[in-house]
Amino acid sequence: MADFGIGGFVFGGLSSGTALAAGVAAGVVLTGLYLLKLRRRHVLVPFAPLWLPAGGERRSERLARRLRRWLSLLVQLIFVALILLAAADPQSAKIDRSGRSLLILVDRSASMSATDEDGTRLAKAHTIARELASGLGGADRAMIASFASGVAAETGFETDAARLSAAVDRVTPSEEPGDLGRALDFAGAVLRGRPRPTLIIVSDGAFGADDLARAAQPVPGLAGVDMRFARAGKRADNLALLSFAARRYPADPSSIEAAVVVQSFRDRPSDVTLEITAGDDARVVDRVPLHLAPHERLRHVLPDVAAPDTRLTARLVDAADDLTTDDRAYAVVPGIARARVLRVGDPDLFLDGALLSLGDTVSVHRRAARDVEATRATWSHYDAVIFDGVVPSPAPAGGHFIYLDPHGPASPFAERGVLHDPIISDVKKGHALMRHLSLADVNIGEAHRLALAAGDDAVASALGAPLILTRARPELRIVALAFDIRRSDLPMRPAFPLLLSNALGWLGAPTAPEAASLRTGRSLRVVLPEGDQASALEIPITHAGFYCVNSGPLPPSAGRGLGRGQNLASSTAACGDPSSRTLAANLADATESDTTPASKLVIAGHMLAPPDPPVHRPRRAIWWWAILAAVALSLGEWWTYHRRWTV
Repeated sequence: MADFGIGGFVFGGLSSGTALAAGVAAGVVLTGLYLLKLRRRHVLVPFAPLWLPAGGERRSERLARRLRRWLSLLVQLIFVALILLAAADPQSAKIDRSGRSLLILVDRSASMSATDEDGTRLAKAHTIARELASGLGGADRAMIASFASGVAAETGFETDAARLSAAVDRVTPSEEPGDLGRALDFAGAVLRGRPRPTLIIVSDGAFGADDLARAAQPVPGLAGVDMRFARAGKRADNLALLSFAARRYPADPSSIEAAVVVQSFRDRPSDVTLEITAGDDARVVDRVPLHLAPHERLRHVLPDVAAPDTRLTARLVDAADDLTTDDRAYAVVPGIARARVLRVGDPDLFLDGALLSLGDTVSVHRRAARDVEATRATWSHYDAVIFDGVVPSPAPAGGHFIYLDPHGPASPFAERGVLHDPIISDVKKGHALMRHLSLADVNIGEAHRLALAAGDDAVASALGAPLILTRARPELRIVALAFDIRRSDLPMRPAFPLLLSNALGWLGAPTAPEAASLRTGRSLRVVLPEGDQASALEIPITHAGFYCVNSGPLPPSAGRGLGRGQNLASSTAACGDPSSRTLAANLADATESDTTPASKLVIAGHMLAPPDPPVHRPRRAIWWWAILAAVALSLGEWWTYHRRWTV
């Protein structure tokens, strides 16, 4: 509140430096003006003796005039001093023990943005807080603080209602959940030892069960505090996106699955449209109508989302509810992990072309068929090993393998003869290998009849003879095609690269780690590069949206706002630096989305009563008396001037 103090007063207006500089400057200027001598004019007259008596003054008259000039200077200096005193706003530094110490805690959590009041709930809280500030008693002091996930002191303990009201207007809504426990801890700390401590919580009372259970217990520091609850909010009418996530299918990393959880906090059924958009241009990739019963929580999965961008936004269209903050949610699609594949066999343009079509999802190393045994020691280093017409002896006991046309005594599958012109008649459509592909009308010239063993599964068969089969055993997974692809038209079909992609996914190709989901009101821990001054930073997540986290070196400009972390995490549309990661942050808090206002609030075992109606009492403001004194002095100086007492 106060900037500096002298004796038993503190000054809450002009700073000490400003007041001192202004006083010295005004004194120098006024003194300089009064020290200037009156310059007489030279006038020619026709008869000098007639004018000689008016040419000078007697010594006594000159002394009286000089005293009047210094008196006028003193009046002007006193006038300036009174004006500066009023601008400095002096206040008594002593606490009047008869007055209250009032702490007004304004809730600015996400639910306070609901529009069921005349405006928002926070606007209603502003009105309540301003009325409380304007109704302070003559000896009362009040402090304005706001809270969501954290607590911020907007003022110190003040007596000036205008300054308190201005602080109330500076409280802005947030997208964070409310932390009642932290707010009460703050209240106990600032009210400790103050006379007649009073706490007024201005809120909708939308706090979680854990918060309320903790608040119901005795709170350290609040013993003997007069606690009151001023409620904002009228009804519960809200639809909310409680979660939104996206992932890539392990069997097909190019395909995306999204899942959302929507909940109704209404007493009536609702029909709403769920819209999924991607990228900066908000390109619509899916629209789904949803029906929710009263208070229903619905989980909806959107398979095969064709997203052109890794940043997805879910939105409830035409929700027509009171809280729009939770009508939107954000998700980041994980990147594509690259599978390391070893292909062993003679040159095969069909197979190489199919692997090439998988793009960045695979990294292929090639070895000739004659080197099959030389590569045995490295098989465990790869996510999949493809044997194209090659059968190692002995067959591997562990690892992930794709056999194309396995035959011979070392084949892991026993042979039961040869099939000529087999036709695929049976397909396990629900199997991971058959995802997004069709093998209808595939022409095969010749295939080996392979026998199934324990742990084997025929995915595609020709009248019971397996043509595509899998083997799943501890530490071993195999996908096998019982025919030479070059003696079929499968490589000429789009199904072949899809089959390879599905096979890599079934074998357990690496998947990118799921993108971290952040929640507003919490902090993101960012590890700094080696050699920096600090090893890690805690970056507060204040708003829902996309955040770009840069793990590279800090630029010289880092340090504004969030300190050194300002450059590490910021709400953004995209990350341009390859070393950066894009993360999504959401409110994702059912307590905040449930906009039902609390009818009561129990703290430390006591149900809080509403605050007393504000009573407007006159307040003795010293600056006001200084202004009156300056005006009176000015009028007195005007009177003496016209009476020729000070000129």
